This record gives sequence, C-alpha cells and structure tokens, in this order.
Amino acid sequence: MNKTRFKNKPSEKILLGFTLICIGILATAYIMEHVFGVLPCQMCLYERDIFMVVGAFSFLSFFLIPARYHSSALIILGFIFMGGALFAGYHVAIQQHWVSLPAFCASNQFSDLNSIESLRDQMLKTPLVRCDQVTWSLFGLSLAAYNAILSFVLAITCWTWIKRRK
Repeated sequence: MNKTRFKNKPSEKILLGFTLICIGILATAYIMEHVFGVLPCQMCLYERDIFMVVGAFSFLSFFLIPARYHSSALIILGFIFMGGALFAGYHVAIQQHWVSLPAFCASNQFSDLNSIESLRDQMLKTPLVRCDQVTWSLFGLSLAAYNAILSFVLAITCWTWIKRRK
C-alpha cells in the first residue's frame, strides 16, 4: 500500500478503523466463546451479525466507494451502530428483567426435525443459554451493556466526524 494513500482522504482512515474495530470485536467474541467457554445466547449472535454487517460495509466502502461518498457511508454506518446500540440496550433490559423475554430467546432452533432421535441428539448437543442470563460481566456490566456503550460511541463518532468535515 502506498504511504500517501491517506494523505488527502482522512475518511478512509475512519472506514478502515471501523473495519478493524469490528474484526477485533468479533475476534474477542469468538475467543471468549471457544477458548473461555462463554456461550452466547440468540441475541448475542444477532449482535455479532450487526458487527459483521458494519465490518463488511466499512471494508467495501473503503475500497469501492469514491471518497466524495464516504460521508454518506458514514451516515449509514452511524445508523447501523445506533441500531446496534438500541438492540444491545434492549438485551440489557432483558437481562435486568425490566422487559419480558422474547419468544426467540427462550428456545433454540433445530435444523433436522425428521425424527425424535435426531431432535433429541440436537437438543443434547446444543447448549441453551437464555437471553436473560448474564454469562459474563466486568465491573457489574454485561457484554451486552459494553456492546450498547461501544455501539453508541461509534455512532456518535460517525456523526461527529461528518459534522466536523462540513
């Protein structure tokens, strides 16, 4: 990569930064799951999907969208981050029992329902983590709370960057 690539296009830095942040968040989530045994619930998996979308969108914007459209990409990313913050905040509300548990969180989905034996095997092999259970916390905050805070900060970062550029 040419060292002068970012010289006149600071918007590329922020798009690349969001890509790297999403990679770091997803790597941390998978390490916590597969190395430390912190199993995700269904909402946690949806929260990961949001970071996959943001990471892919910011990566593609970095390489494919001309610099003059980066502000539009950042507006879109800001809304996706804010949606992720609201979803993670809803997850925190579920964990704190402020709202009731949604139906999709109470059960796992199974792929092969052709026989009782295959259903039984899938149920025994699939760990069930309810969305209202806090599986890990630091300083009294769950991973969903940290996700809500981080997503909110990233949304504000997008919109602040755009406002300062105008």
